[in-house]
Amino acid sequence: MKLIFDVSVLAWSVRSNKAKTGIFRVIENLLFQFLNDQDIDLYLSSIHGNFNDLKEYLKNNKINLPSTHLFVPQSSNRFKDKLFQTHLWIYQQLDRKNSSSISVFLFFLYICVSHPVLVLFGLYRYLYPIPKNYLSNQFVFHSTFLPIPKYIQNSKVRKVITIYDLISIKYPEFFVGNKDDVVWKLIRNLTPDTNIITISEHSKADLLNANLVLSNKQITVTPLAASSFFYRVDSEIQLENDLSQFDLNFGDYVLSVGTLEPRKNLKSTIRAFLQLPSLKKNPKLKLVLLGGKGWGDNLEEIAGEYPGLFQERIVFLGFVPDEKLASIYSGAKFFVYLSFYEGFGLPPLEAMQCGLPVLVSNVSSLPEVVGDSGLYADPYDLISIVTAMEKMIGDSEFRFSLSLRALERAKNFSWEETARLTKKAYLNSNENSF
Repeated sequence: MKLIFDVSVLAWSVRSNKAKTGIFRVIENLLFQFLNDQDIDLYLSSIHGNFNDLKEYLKNNKINLPSTHLFVPQSSNRFKDKLFQTHLWIYQQLDRKNSSSISVFLFFLYICVSHPVLVLFGLYRYLYPIPKNYLSNQFVFHSTFLPIPKYIQNSKVRKVITIYDLISIKYPEFFVGNKDDVVWKLIRNLTPDTNIITISEHSKADLLNANLVLSNKQITVTPLAASSFFYRVDSEIQLENDLSQFDLNFGDYVLSVGTLEPRKNLKSTIRAFLQLPSLKKNPKLKLVLLGGKGWGDNLEEIAGEYPGLFQERIVFLGFVPDEKLASIYSGAKFFVYLSFYEGFGLPPLEAMQCGLPVLVSNVSSLPEVVGDSGLYADPYDLISIVTAMEKMIGDSEFRFSLSLRALERAKNFSWEETARLTKKAYLNSNENSF
């Protein structure tokens, strides 16, 4: 099977650790699976045009492919990368949902003017990095995140796209400026011969219910898995050494993960924790938050409601090196993840693979992932969250039983299975191709 696999997202991580989101981990783990798959003749592309960052990512991860299998312009450099990405940014600003007739005119005018200019600057291969002879029905092109460029969309190559969820369509209020550009464009460009991968049955149901002309056969569900660096750390010495670097002690904190943004519902998580009646009985207990700063969730209001207590009990660790995550997870009393909506919910599965009891929302795809191995709360009901946290803190036998069930449940998910189901979507694209 000849596969052109787009890894634009992986290259973003070279510039910022913030790019190492759940989507990043999905693409990276699939890449590692396909690199060792004898059934796949693997080619890599970056339709975002960040070619120098892609080369650096591959070098950092000791990934060596023949030059014929890496669609990177020979004349690429950082100036050209930046120029092309500026072009893409302008293109995206003009190609908007509900654009006015003037915006539509400006969009087409920009295309007519920009392409000759880019060619003049030697960026022809940035516009068309994949040669035409590779865009035949002998190849599968998998866009793992970004909308498929027109020249690929209009070719005979078998097309597969991943639409992780419809959060930005169903709940635009959870996004900065209510923008839903990426998912909206993916949906707009769907054709009957494009196969779709999504990551949960819940997301598949959303797609089928979104008034799109899609068939059940056109969508393949590929549940995700936790990375191998999430594991239960049993060594007391390792735990003590790793946790001390972050001024943490085993069992003295509750852990949560997520970018500070409205959808992740961290405000309710923090507020419920600070309202726990048992806090007085547990003077050392803290709530530790992993993840970067997002938007829209200014915590000064909560800090003002709980002066002193907020600063004393809430710890923001930001981004932590991958090699330290297993210890931070393993050292927690339990894990809490009360997002309003998830396409899959990878962080709870990562916690479960570390043997950590989990408390999660009872909405969207999270019950699919956690099953009967965790405790649930209503993310919209603060009393429900407080009650569930109190049970987790006060019942050590219950936590122990959840820990054992979490470890067993996590075994049902693997990147080998995710890759197998992804290959199934590639085979389906052969059946649906014209």
